[in-house]
Amino acid sequence: MRERPLLGGGTRATHRPDVPYALFIAGEWAPARNAFPAVDPSVGAAWAEIPEADAAQVEGAVAAARKAAAGWRRAGPAARQEALWRMADRIEADRDRWAALLATEGGRPVRESYLCDIPACVATLRLYSGLARGHRGEQVPMEDPHAMAYTLREPLGVLAVRVPWTLPLVSLAGQVGPALAAGNTVVVRPDGAASATVLEFARAAGDLLPPGAVNVLTGVAPETDALLDGHGEVHRVVTPAGPGHRSGVMVVLPDADLDAAVADAATALCTAGGEAGATPARLLVHESVHDEFAGRLAALLDAVVLGDPLDLATELGPLISAARRDEARTAVRRAAAEGARVLAGGGTPALPPPLDGGYFFRPTLLAREEGAGAGASPLPGPVAVLEPFREERGLAERLNAEAPPAAHRRRAVGVWTGDLARAHALARDLEAGIVWINRWFDSPVGFQANEAPASGAGDELGERTLARYSTAKVVSADLGSRRPPLWGGGTAGS
Repeated sequence: MRERPLLGGGTRATHRPDVPYALFIAGEWAPARNAFPAVDPSVGAAWAEIPEADAAQVEGAVAAARKAAAGWRRAGPAARQEALWRMADRIEADRDRWAALLATEGGRPVRESYLCDIPACVATLRLYSGLARGHRGEQVPMEDPHAMAYTLREPLGVLAVRVPWTLPLVSLAGQVGPALAAGNTVVVRPDGAASATVLEFARAAGDLLPPGAVNVLTGVAPETDALLDGHGEVHRVVTPAGPGHRSGVMVVLPDADLDAAVADAATALCTAGGEAGATPARLLVHESVHDEFAGRLAALLDAVVLGDPLDLATELGPLISAARRDEARTAVRRAAAEGARVLAGGGTPALPPPLDGGYFFRPTLLAREEGAGAGASPLPGPVAVLEPFREERGLAERLNAEAPPAAHRRRAVGVWTGDLARAHALARDLEAGIVWINRWFDSPVGFQANEAPASGAGDELGERTLARYSTAKVVSADLGSRRPPLWGGGTAGS
């Protein structure tokens, strides 16, 4: 593992808010009585104050969204399309500021923000800008030529949207984009470690929307948060999957291109600090190539550059909190006590001040015997278990049996093989939300997975999402048909 010195010999170009943060309600910035510190995970020190919303402000935000709902509903597709497209333009034009913000608040390496977060956010907003034009109902065929029936797609109303600390900018676009495109208004409730990102989004784009169309509540206590869950004016609470749903699996068959498989395994393990929902918890490698794969991946992980996420050369930043880092350390120690071998990583790096106060953890590869990792405890951070397997026949059935059916749609599986017929057969038999073949973390924007756990992506990245964020109204009309007399002594057959 390589460690980077501080960017610029000691000066860190961290993000700083232009003005103190406040809540965003009804198009205005509302101060809060209390606040909590936003902590830079790279140094373990506060960098900003985040406002804490109280119960009255929750009610105010819902009331503002309800008041704005009628106007935004009538705004029509052209207005929605333009607003979302201009949002995307503003994010794209200020990419350096967004990269610095994501690095400061969440420890996201700026190179990942430039390559992934910012382009994905922009592309998602533009996707829904376009889909806003095509969001419509359908005509229902009728037997009677003098009758017509059709459906209208109408917004649900007020939506409460939660944004996780993993990939917050991508998740924000994937939740708020379709909500607005379908004509809804939203109250956004970010995780504490994603608060500044959401507030800065409101600052960048809030003036493009009617006041109250988007509201942001940060620092909501659990008892206050419950007001959103059970609020009679909130039509739906949108809660994307987070790191706790991590259930990815990689399968490497004997004829796989090991160069590609090893590189993709490192990508899967280190992207987003190993905290994306689709990050693989297990790497299943055929015994014939297991040892070579293990050695090459361990060497690659040991060469990953840890350091200041504001440095373009940094490949892996810190975990989101000291608690998360400690969970990773405890999980590795527990696995080792249960017989797992540590092939790479396994602890915290030695970095210079002030990074020595950050929540860094080395990318870690554990090795278990065949079948030993199936019931293992969740592994937080950039930690995965490598396990050999012998029999390819029945592999899909064994993997399907290891998880309850309710979890199958939330699982991501990757398959590496030189035989595409074999790969597609395995993809057909695997019960999963998404199956990648000879790649990982590579799906085009708009390609909708079936609830695959990408921390807010998956079921929120396709055209069907607009249907989930709206409701159908049936209209059945008479076009002047002649009706037979049925009442008052009339004869239906006459």
